[in-house]
Amino acid sequence: MKKTVGRIAVACAVAIGGVIATSGTASAYGTGDCTYSKERTASGSGDSVILQVWRCPDGHDYVKGIISGSANASRARVWLDDSINGGSSWTQRQYTSSSSRSTQTPQNNLLFDGSPHKVRACGDTSGHRTICTAWY
Repeated sequence: MKKTVGRIAVACAVAIGGVIATSGTASAYGTGDCTYSKERTASGSGDSVILQVWRCPDGHDYVKGIISGSANASRARVWLDDSINGGSSWTQRQYTSSSSRSTQTPQNNLLFDGSPHKVRACGDTSGHRTICTAWY
């Protein structure tokens, strides 16, 4: 019964165009049940932003944003952008910052990537210009 209720909630959220934070699949992701699928990267000012895409046992793709700054960088910020209109407009999600030169979005609150959603990772360090990966 518990799994059925969860599946109904996910189906309803997808039907109304919502972005889903999942706890069950996040646990699978954290324990290595998900497999690495794809990666998008972008670079600028010595910084690199990576969007990693993970395929999980539920058949959906989940994403993680990572930033790695240049050797003299500090104050890293990374976030995921979510768009439902192909990137014409978007909402920032899972914003993460660190006093170091690298950081990543949390693994316990993964962003669902399903139609019509497109996602990308964006970030910057030490006041450098923001860089974003291509939309996935």
